[in-house]
Amino acid sequence: MSQLIELFDRLAQATVTPLLVLLAVSAGIVAVVRNWQLVLPMMVLQYVAVGLLLARVIEPSVAVLKPLAGAIVCFALSIAAQRGDIARAERGESIARERLAQPDWHRLPAQLLLRAVVAILVLTAAFGATIRFPLPGAARELGLSAYLLIGFGLLIVATAYEALNVGLGLLMLLSGFELAYTPLEPSIGVSVLLGLATLLVGAAIAYLTLADAGAADAELRIEN
Repeated sequence: MSQLIELFDRLAQATVTPLLVLLAVSAGIVAVVRNWQLVLPMMVLQYVAVGLLLARVIEPSVAVLKPLAGAIVCFALSIAAQRGDIARAERGESIARERLAQPDWHRLPAQLLLRAVVAILVLTAAFGATIRFPLPGAARELGLSAYLLIGFGLLIVATAYEALNVGLGLLMLLSGFELAYTPLEPSIGVSVLLGLATLLVGAAIAYLTLADAGAADAELRIEN
């Protein structure tokens, strides 16, 4: 464990540009794509980047809790999403793996293009907000990261309709607020509390994902 924390500290103190690029790319993919088999691995990478950024202002042994909590949440969400796909397959609906193998080229390009344009606008707004409205007590890279996650999180919550995707937006919002608030109160208690909040929100999203698939199944049975 000590070697992991030491490696985490070294990565955190390295150049910050790759972390910001990883954060922006992962947030953009989660905002543009609606397939859990693609977005959940991106969320894991995003949690790693958030943890490394937090390690620049708090103890690495505390910051490492963020990617660990994120990995647990993503694993739980993958199980819930897989069970949801099983329910959809039983109803004859398309599932995530099928949409990857056989994309709908009549609707997909327009949807992706619209989301990509909005994502670029959010990215531009995040850069502008970092310069004009710097967050108190935070380094510029943490402020930019916070604005990125908050902006993309709001975008996902506003445009997604499935419980899983909306939940991912909420998790990104939580990470953004954590990046903004932690420099103001870099205590172990706050970090542990925010990590626990991530786990609780992830558990609620997993439950709602299963309930979403079950509600559609029950509705189909009533109609029949």
